[in-house]
Amino acid sequence: MKVTVFGANGMVGGAICHELEARGHQVNPIARSGSSAAVDFCAPDLLRQMQAVIKDADIVVNAVGILHQQRTQTFQRVHIDAVEALCNACEIERVARIVHISAIGVGRGLGGAYLASKQRAEEILAEHSVDYVVVRPSLVIDPSSPSTRFLAQMSRMPIVMLPGLTGGNDQSLAPLSLADLASCVANMAAHPKAMRRTIDIAGPTDMTLRELLLKLRDQIDTPKASALASPLFMRLPWWVMRLGARLAQAIPFDNPKVASVDNLRLLQAGTRSTMSETSRWLGRDPTSPTKAASTAPSTAAGAHEAPRNSLTTPEGIHHVA
Repeated sequence: MKVTVFGANGMVGGAICHELEARGHQVNPIARSGSSAAVDFCAPDLLRQMQAVIKDADIVVNAVGILHQQRTQTFQRVHIDAVEALCNACEIERVARIVHISAIGVGRGLGGAYLASKQRAEEILAEHSVDYVVVRPSLVIDPSSPSTRFLAQMSRMPIVMLPGLTGGNDQSLAPLSLADLASCVANMAAHPKAMRRTIDIAGPTDMTLRELLLKLRDQIDTPKASALASPLFMRLPWWVMRLGARLAQAIPFDNPKVASVDNLRLLQAGTRSTMSETSRWLGRDPTSPTKAASTAPSTAAGAHEAPRNSLTTPEGIHHVA
């Protein structure tokens, strides 16, 4: 099977490429730069560029997304206009299916331009004739993820600030391993029947942010980890956390930013799914994502260039560009 993967240099896109190649599929990795072929999702001739790289493809995987708008990289261009162009290109080139990576918080009425753009992208896919599957992953945990590294660093601090004045309203997270997400996507890409549906993919265990931080702290694979005292957890109002996220977004630096108002919206709503189909698409129970989260980087992300702009978001607290 010939598969074109957009966003191949990102965390999720790289893991998907690795999984597909391991299964013997012919993979054409596409990125903005540094890959076998480059496509600029903000270019005026995007449709032509897409047609050129998906010729002869059986399946197209779209793992491109941004969590922050900057200069020409806007939600409108990357999440909406690019998906419209991709659908048109796939119809022209008679591609069998698009596998589109979205986020588990889409469609929950959470507000914000980021989630609105992701929802519009899903609607565009449904408006076109090409077969598609929208994958909504939960919080992705992997050593290659900036958000995972950020959470692991938080877990080692003597004082950890948690959002919300009380713990009674803490929402459940269902962390998902990157390898399991890539395996699910590979199985969906090869599914023999038409799909045209949205699928939630979540991890095996529901936990709060506090519980996740403690698990990450316990699994840190360093000699100093065992000597760490349990952190003191303190709480701040959600509005204070959102203000801090807005300030962090405004700081001009090139490193991936894991703090954003949209990430806080997703965290407040929770990334657990009551309709998760992870076991079905894995053919087994999902693995615990926290066991290897603080050791060596996952081989799933190692087949291609390291991610430049990932959260992982989910995009729902992880994402890729």
